[in-house]
Amino acid sequence: MQASPPAYPRTAYLLSMIGGILILIFSVIYALLILALAGYVASFGFGFASGFLIALAVVALIFGVLVLFFAMRLKSNPGSARVYGVAILVLALISFFGGGGFYIGAILALVGGILAIIWTPPAPAYNPAMMGQPMGGAPGWGAPAPPPPPAPGQKTCTYCGAAVAPGAQFCAKCGAAVSP
Repeated sequence: MQASPPAYPRTAYLLSMIGGILILIFSVIYALLILALAGYVASFGFGFASGFLIALAVVALIFGVLVLFFAMRLKSNPGSARVYGVAILVLALISFFGGGGFYIGAILALVGGILAIIWTPPAPAYNPAMMGQPMGGAPGWGAPAPPPPPAPGQKTCTYCGAAVAPGAQFCAKCGAAVSP
């Protein structure tokens, strides 16, 4: 038996998650490195530059968290895959060109966003038992199928309408007592 495709964009989800984690990790490392060097840079009169770089690292950190959030929403709500894909794509582009995120993480998130945008849900498999059922419905939903017409002279159950075998005291379908 062939495995069915996932009901969510699995590759887009995984690439976006890995990309978001890399952006997050390297923006934290970037911020810690800037904080460690801030005193040294300030001694040369460039204190404003370290403040700007810390702000850039915080923005990249926020972008990493947002990419992770949208990747998780991509898995939990695949019906909106295009919307989340666009959000991941935009955040990855800004992170890539903003210099705050790690480039490999931004590229992975970029590819994940593109894959989420072009993803289409799998088509429902053909199931003959579901004929006459509403699309997406579970078995038993919808109107029950009418019983086949009885042969001439054959008794029918007064409760469910199914054909009853000659001499039977109970209906084989519903178990109701058959009137003589």
